[in-house]
Amino acid sequence: MSRNVAMAGEETARESYPAELVALRERIREQPVEIRAELEPLIAEVFEHAQFRGRVLAIARDALERFRLDLTALRFDLEVTRRERDSLRFTNLDAN
Repeated sequence: MSRNVAMAGEETARESYPAELVALRERIREQPVEIRAELEPLIAEVFEHAQFRGRVLAIARDALERFRLDLTALRFDLEVTRRERDSLRFTNLDAN
């Protein structure tokens, strides 16, 4: 068994891979040695791509969440600024 596939098996417990990939890896492990030797490097690469894609999606989700929080804060600041402006206008009109 290739080291990459073994490592992918250990990572399955820590990261969530699609069930189809896990099932495919199990089916490859059940194959004769000659077939496994050809397919194990390929499935290891597929697991690496799935892991990378998962990390990219997590980063994108985090960035989107931060953007949403920033947008909410900016909207709040804008509303407060508008109220302050309107209050100052009203005060200035009373002073005149």
